[in-house]
Amino acid sequence: MYVIIAGGGEVTRSLSREFIEAGHEVLVIEPDDKQRERLEGEFKNTTLRGHGYRIESLEAAGISRADVFVSATEADEDNLAACQLAQWQFKVPRVVAKVNHASNRNIFRKLGIKHTVDVAALEIENLKVQIPAFPLARLLSLETEGIEVVHIRITDDSGLGDKVLSETSLAFLADCSCLVRSGSSPQCVDDGTRLVVGDKLICLVSEDMLERLKAGLGGVELQE
Repeated sequence: MYVIIAGGGEVTRSLSREFIEAGHEVLVIEPDDKQRERLEGEFKNTTLRGHGYRIESLEAAGISRADVFVSATEADEDNLAACQLAQWQFKVPRVVAKVNHASNRNIFRKLGIKHTVDVAALEIENLKVQIPAFPLARLLSLETEGIEVVHIRITDDSGLGDKVLSETSLAFLADCSCLVRSGSSPQCVDDGTRLVVGDKLICLVSEDMLERLKAGLGGVELQE
């Protein structure tokens, strides 16, 4: 698979390593010489001086044969322009944009970029997973499928401790959740699972279930 990434920051460095270790071909488009030298020091012959939102740079990168295009710069306007070119003009099969500011996420969607990663939101939600004060956090959004991967912590305040799942407001989570309990192996959840304070549930839920989920956990708001 041939992957082109616009932007040479830390996200690109880690992503490039993953692709290369998996046996894929990677080219990074980056205008800054220091960033390119840093990448070349780790991955030989993987960079091109240029901007991902410029047609001449994309053509020089051989975008006509790219299977994946990722724009991961620190500027949302550059990511949007680059992804629009890759998607509409060059017909790259999979185009993904890094979104630096959550307020811009809907703009990307409205302008046709379906596959986005809101980095700041992911950082916040993963921090919430580590803090007992937050019983609910989003781990991953599969936007095109309308599915959320959600982390739930059963707390003293939830009123769900020592109750069978089918008797709670979270009964709809049966068969779509994995129970993580201290001292035990992960297990699938069913109607008869008894919840214990301290339990963690990793759940696959549709977007339209999120309101029910918030209500079942006492109205805790999910961060948008």
